[in-house]
Amino acid sequence: MITGHSSSLLHRLRGDSAEGSIEKSIGSLNARTAIGSILIFILVSLLGWLYLTQASQVTTTGYRIYELERERARLQRENAKLMLEIAELERLEDVKARARQLGFVPPEQVEYLVVADYPSDHPPQLAATFGEENLALNSPQQEKTRDEAAGAALAGWWEKLVSQFTIWTIVQPGSAMAEGTP
Repeated sequence: MITGHSSSLLHRLRGDSAEGSIEKSIGSLNARTAIGSILIFILVSLLGWLYLTQASQVTTTGYRIYELERERARLQRENAKLMLEIAELERLEDVKARARQLGFVPPEQVEYLVVADYPSDHPPQLAATFGEENLALNSPQQEKTRDEAAGAALAGWWEKLVSQFTIWTIVQPGSAMAEGTP
């Protein structure tokens, strides 16, 4: 009896310890599984957060680009309207009409100032037309005298320029002549 009892006690102790170790194994397995599951959940959550952040930034940037393109198109339309308005305001007829409204009138007498040693870029006949009125005040005699004076002034200016260029090409930098001493 004692032996029967002890063998069942021994069996029971061995069974209990086997069941206890199994329960301990199952408990530690459940803890590891739970920790692994939590880590996987955190990793998936982090990846989802990164994706949503980038998608949000891309959407915001796309909307900003759209707004800027609309603004550029609006400014281009406004620029085209302003260019049209400038072209309309620069029409000669409109400029003449505005000048008359402001009190400007065609000149009755034109006086020219002759500057010595200044080449004339204008043609010899000095005449102006304002609307229908011709303002050519030069008689043939005055034109001939003025042409001769302009030609003489131009010839003198050209000779002076050539002589200065010749001196400039002959004189070497650093020489006594270039420094102003004889």
